Amino acid sequence: MEIGESVVQSVILHQVGNRLREEPLVLAGQCFTLTDSISNLILGGYLRGIVSGKNQYVLTHESDIALNDVAHHTSAFFSQKISFLELSKNLATHLYTSAHHPNIAAGDLFVILFDRIKVDGKYSSAIGIYKSESKQQYISAHTDGETGQLEVSSGINPDLIDKGVLIVDGSETIFAIDRLSSRTKYWIDDFLKAKQLPNESTKSALTIGLIEKVRESIESPIARQEFGREVAALCADRDEVLSNDIKEVSNNYVSPDVWDTELNRIVERKGLVNPKEMSVSAKSLGAKLKKALSRIDLGQDIVLTIPNNLSFKNVDFKINGRTLQIDVMLEDNNG
Repeated sequence: MEIGESVVQSVILHQVGNRLREEPLVLAGQCFTLTDSISNLILGGYLRGIVSGKNQYVLTHESDIALNDVAHHTSAFFSQKISFLELSKNLATHLYTSAHHPNIAAGDLFVILFDRIKVDGKYSSAIGIYKSESKQQYISAHTDGETGQLEVSSGINPDLIDKGVLIVDGSETIFAIDRLSSRTKYWIDDFLKAKQLPNESTKSALTIGLIEKVRESIESPIARQEFGREVAALCADRDEVLSNDIKEVSNNYVSPDVWDTELNRIVERKGLVNPKEMSVSAKSLGAKLKKALSRIDLGQDIVLTIPNNLSFKNVDFKINGRTLQIDVMLEDNNG
């Protein structure tokens, strides 16, 4: 997607309170008058600040995507069934009804119509929805000859997006941000009902998490070590490792459904789109594996951390009353 030629066509601002605290929803009746300086600030902050591979999501619904409120309203606008003003009011009302917790902050809701966003060589329109829940203070100086005065004012910084989403006409992928998600998660989960598309970072973390879950399911410490060696060997002679290759290795040590069960559990917990296949950087995965595989669960709630140049070979427990003797055998990988 290319945004270098993008322009701002319309901007409207609604005020969205928290209905659980009986705060009002104040809907504006008309759009703002735009200047070049305002348009440039919006393009530089709200557009360029959200278009990133790490912010890619898709709108979802339990039964039919057409029943997703945000998808329904934006689709109606793109197909010219409703006006931009009506679209913005529908989105603000939907956000207002999406508040299910009294701690959700009131804020200003910007709805922006962008145009000339290039996708696959074709120009498209896009709807940007941004909620500002925090205002920043600024110092401005006024001088008159030798005298001057400082004033403090507050405003919205478009370079610091609290909550935002960009929906491009004809594209299933949206771009979403929730900078304050640690406080409340309603923007992604309740308002958008979106799931994140795994990027390189999340795919790498997801793969490591699956490997760790498989290791925990292997009873023998020796078998755990062998499993780790086989997975590490996959990173030795290639640039990328496919998740299905790791899955095949894991099937030699645990039940075939362990990988799929844990994958479904992790992506559901993290709100990710379930990837049918993942490829991760062999270099990155190998480096993380070294750290993960250096920790060996010996059993008896005892974990041993060993240097990378040593391999775990065997462990023997001898329990005599209240005394536990552990004999660990390690092998030098360098001979």
